[in-house]
Amino acid sequence: MQTTNYLTFGAAIVAFGAVVAYLSFFILFSVPFTALGIACVILGAATLTLPERPVPRGAVRAVIHAAVLNVEALLEEFDCKEKATYLPPREGLAVAYVPLSTSPHSLSLDDLAKAPRRLVTELEGMPVLMVVPPGAELVRANELSQGSGLEDALQYVLVEVSELCSTVKAVVADDKLVVEMRGVKVKTEAAKYLLCLGSIPASIAASVASTVIRKGLVLSSEEINGRKSVVTFRLV
Repeated sequence: MQTTNYLTFGAAIVAFGAVVAYLSFFILFSVPFTALGIACVILGAATLTLPERPVPRGAVRAVIHAAVLNVEALLEEFDCKEKATYLPPREGLAVAYVPLSTSPHSLSLDDLAKAPRRLVTELEGMPVLMVVPPGAELVRANELSQGSGLEDALQYVLVEVSELCSTVKAVVADDKLVVEMRGVKVKTEAAKYLLCLGSIPASIAASVASTVIRKGLVLSSEEINGRKSVVTFRLV
């Protein structure tokens, strides 16, 4: 529940409880209803004391940055240069596979879905590196699923939970997904991560989208203009 919602709810419960307690005690002379009114006041007051942000969004972004640096170290170690394929969650966690070959060939979603969960594996003769993008844990922690609306899920994770941008829109057409983010508040300085998995907001958007639409995603292009980013993914 958003902050404004639970504060409004708390204030409404306090007001309702105060009115019920006053009328019950002074007019109806009803002890049970007076007790009910007092209980509502206590419940509402407790709601009003909830912290505005139980987990500070700055802390969420700091954790995301740390995860990106870990992935960047792996990409640097293997000198990765190809685009990653983001997969829907399997066994509860979404992953991405980065080809290690300098001339990769296309792999089907079935091939990737059956790939062993190892750091480095081989699929149809092509070596690939498995990484866990930071968006994977955000997806699992917020219990996103195929039943979630795509744009609503992106808005929730990118704007409300992590505050990586101020607005986000998404359009699926044919075999492409286009995500537009405005007011982007984080810059991706990890060069290999940016090359293979996209910017931090784009990477998290890919993890969310692959979970919701149950398709693999490959980054096709990303246009960054100031604080606006337009990302195009190819659907596998």
